[in-house]
Amino acid sequence: MIEDYLRKEIEKHISPVQSLTPIEKGFSIEKKYKITTDKGDYLLRVSSMKTIDSKTQEFELMRKLYKIGVRCNKPIMMFRNDSRESVSAVYSFLPGIDAEDNIASMSEELQYKSGIEAGADLKKINSLSCETTDWKNRKWKKHEYYVNRYFDQDYRFENDKKVLKFIEMHYDTSEAAKDQFQHDDFHLGNIIINNQGYAGVLDFNRYDWGDPLHEFVKLEWFTWPVSEVFARGQIEGYFGKRRIDDKDCLQISVYIAMSILSTIVWTLKFHPHTWIEIEAKMRTILNHFDYFENVRPKWAA
Repeated sequence: MIEDYLRKEIEKHISPVQSLTPIEKGFSIEKKYKITTDKGDYLLRVSSMKTIDSKTQEFELMRKLYKIGVRCNKPIMMFRNDSRESVSAVYSFLPGIDAEDNIASMSEELQYKSGIEAGADLKKINSLSCETTDWKNRKWKKHEYYVNRYFDQDYRFENDKKVLKFIEMHYDTSEAAKDQFQHDDFHLGNIIINNQGYAGVLDFNRYDWGDPLHEFVKLEWFTWPVSEVFARGQIEGYFGKRRIDDKDCLQISVYIAMSILSTIVWTLKFHPHTWIEIEAKMRTILNHFDYFENVRPKWAA
């Protein structure tokens, strides 16, 4: 069994293993485990050897993020197994509970405070940059791909051409000086709370380099519906104020509009069993923005 092999590797490099428990939550194709050892708990992520380059980069980037104070899993070690065609990464384990399922048990004051701390962490995450400036071009090509796939399938949403026109008119193609590091999946489902407060963020495996304003797409889809006060706190922690500038609001709204198309295509192809829930979220977003006649998100004050 793969668990036996992993247990031996952990015991060889770290400490005797008391338990190795699979973590089932999430859509990632990699295998995740919570490992309890004599020295404490660890997170183990096992991926295909085909991903070794990206997994190594992710490991090193998380090392940088941890060093600058981001509350994330601390990278410990990596090892590979050629016979099993796998690469494994060991991280410290963030103690706490899932924010998405548990934040409602906290007072609104503590939810807001946690949002501020999460926003400050996201700002640190986005502080890393690279020399590339091609994200906006790549993003537009992805958008065109999803638009084509959208019209290839039968489902249509009301006023879809109006939304597409809004994107075409307002997408900003100007290059940034540098692309910034994006977590690109920053929302309550990937956030841990502990002792009634923000404890850290998980799952950097969808990271990208580009416009950090794209991070707020997931806030609209997955954080705002669960905790409005956390979302508002995240804005204050990130921007240092409650109200986002009009220019930034417009850019974020364009990204959210683009996400409508990609989410439809992605969900119907890969996770059709979640469609009823996703379609309800999508309709709420479209109504919030009045099909993007309004470009100021409710959480942008």
